[in-house]
Amino acid sequence: MRNGYQNDLPHVASSPQQPWMPDYPNPPDLRFNYFRLMNLAREAGTPIAKAPTTKNAKVTVGIVGAGVAGLTAARELWRAGYRVVIFEASDRISGRLYTQSLPGATTSFEMGAMRMPFFNNGRDARESTNCLLSYFLNWDQRRTGGLMSTQAEMSDFPNPGVAPGNTGIYMDGGYGPNGAYQNPTLTMWPAGKAPANTDLQKISNMVNTFVTLFTNAVSTLYVTEKWPDLWRKIATHYDKMSFSDLVFTPAIPTYNNDGWFGGLGMNEEESKLFYTIGSGDGSWGAFYSVGAMWFLRCVMFGYNSNLQSVSGLRNASTLPYYNDPNLRDSDNRPLTPPLYRGIQSLSELLFYLPPPDRTTSLYEEVCAPNNPDSNSSLLFLKTPIVEIRKLDNGGFSLIMDQLEDNPFAVDHVIVAAPIWAAQLSIRFTGFSTAQLPWSVPTALAEQHLIASCKVFFPLQSAYWDLPSSKIPQVLVTDTFLQDAYGVRWGTSNTPALLASYTWEDDAVKLLATDPTTLAAKVLDRLDQITEETVGDKVSKYVSGEGVVFQWTQQLSYRGCAKLYRQRNWQQCYELMTYNQQHSKQSGLYFAGESYGTEGGWTEPALRTALDAVIHLVNNTGGTFVDGFSFSQNYPSFDVTFSPKETYPQTAA
Repeated sequence: MRNGYQNDLPHVASSPQQPWMPDYPNPPDLRFNYFRLMNLAREAGTPIAKAPTTKNAKVTVGIVGAGVAGLTAARELWRAGYRVVIFEASDRISGRLYTQSLPGATTSFEMGAMRMPFFNNGRDARESTNCLLSYFLNWDQRRTGGLMSTQAEMSDFPNPGVAPGNTGIYMDGGYGPNGAYQNPTLTMWPAGKAPANTDLQKISNMVNTFVTLFTNAVSTLYVTEKWPDLWRKIATHYDKMSFSDLVFTPAIPTYNNDGWFGGLGMNEEESKLFYTIGSGDGSWGAFYSVGAMWFLRCVMFGYNSNLQSVSGLRNASTLPYYNDPNLRDSDNRPLTPPLYRGIQSLSELLFYLPPPDRTTSLYEEVCAPNNPDSNSSLLFLKTPIVEIRKLDNGGFSLIMDQLEDNPFAVDHVIVAAPIWAAQLSIRFTGFSTAQLPWSVPTALAEQHLIASCKVFFPLQSAYWDLPSSKIPQVLVTDTFLQDAYGVRWGTSNTPALLASYTWEDDAVKLLATDPTTLAAKVLDRLDQITEETVGDKVSKYVSGEGVVFQWTQQLSYRGCAKLYRQRNWQQCYELMTYNQQHSKQSGLYFAGESYGTEGGWTEPALRTALDAVIHLVNNTGGTFVDGFSFSQNYPSFDVTFSPKETYPQTAA
């Protein structure tokens, strides 16, 4: 079942004649087999590329941001023979892959990304060959002869409708949709089945009908040369629509091969129900104001199906630098030691584990003691870049907050900082309009970043597994809590309660409440819901204090993820195609989730990082692994297309 609704998205394989085309489902814009490129190099025992041979110093690349995009770019450029210098504004690597572990306990809280798509269509996610996330977590450490140094431990994420411990829906004070119940009641949503309420079943059917109509039509064309034309037709219809518009737009019975699939066809009352229960991965109402194209890009192309939680890496305690308190950056600032837990283990793998062609890691390269020569790569924590100054000689000066009079010289720059942090913290100076057109800073400033708030509690037991408890594993509510999840990141970790998971306005309204008060308020409301419906209190299973995290309050992020609004095709493409259009002239590159089109996910962060690496290697005269040609195999994106702005929507 697809997140409690329909079957998996159809799987369509690319033809052997197009080996660089990924299978469907896969992202609709960056349509390239990045997995194959990485795995080809792994099997050959080489990096994906090699830097140009120079008699003097290595080409130096400054990387602004040590999240997963910055680390991916740094690792692949270092492997290729470039010198990388990483600048991170905060006191930790990993960015929005943030697994917070409680001291002295095996409980972990996923404060950022937590449910991962592997585009695997129900197959074993560990064997997926359809995404970079799978490559790095499950293939990168496979050695010659089938040996495996480590691999991710994963399990199905307990989304609403698929949680093994069932899902309970609490609406209208417990009296249910349209006053269905005489007493406060949870509408049960058993794993793999429809909600036990006819009104909610109708909502499920409306969503399924639209998704099926859309995916059946696009899946076969995705892997053909006809796809770009169809994608432009789809954008012409839907780019001007908000997600709310899509919800209310009438459904159509059949598809006429014109890129128009209608909408969900809901009325106001049905929309209110859909606001709460969503499409199987939590409530969708907070996203009503984002663009319909973001919804289509995620739900119809694999980001919303068969989601996995990553509990960490196998044999974590035997891996390099496990819980080592002596780790330091290049300026002797302390590094948080890796525990290889949760999704943060992906960043730790990239940083602390040797890549397939090396016996040393990126950490050992950038944090080598004694800094032996000027070609050494470096990492600086707590070092925000306040200015990127383009020089007449083609290089750059990176001005650091604490070293205004001592800039760092680099040949190229990759900006992997979130867009609002980049706009508010970094000045771009010395660029011509051909190198940095006005539309790019405008896109940085005007993109929409959403708020996110999580409230976690450690648990003494997984109450959803106890015969004595009737509390479902997941609660979906129309209260300020929105969604609550009982989670366990693998069998070796003790369970936790994500007691409130909110987005957008539902998260912003919580900003004014201090963390201690908010945690208490959340737990009290949960107790009220569960006690009045199933006669049990959640709080009796809680074993410690609540922890609150608000991404909007983090200065280096200023928001959780990019979820753009309608009429945003051009600005999304200004950022996503910058490397293609302008990097050769400017020496500047962008990488990260903020610069892709499927905001809020880890996969586009990895893909845009490799996009920056591929363009940088090509622009500097480097060479690629045998079997890959930049000019023949790497896609060039159409930057001339612009969707029509005509509104209201018609099928014409």
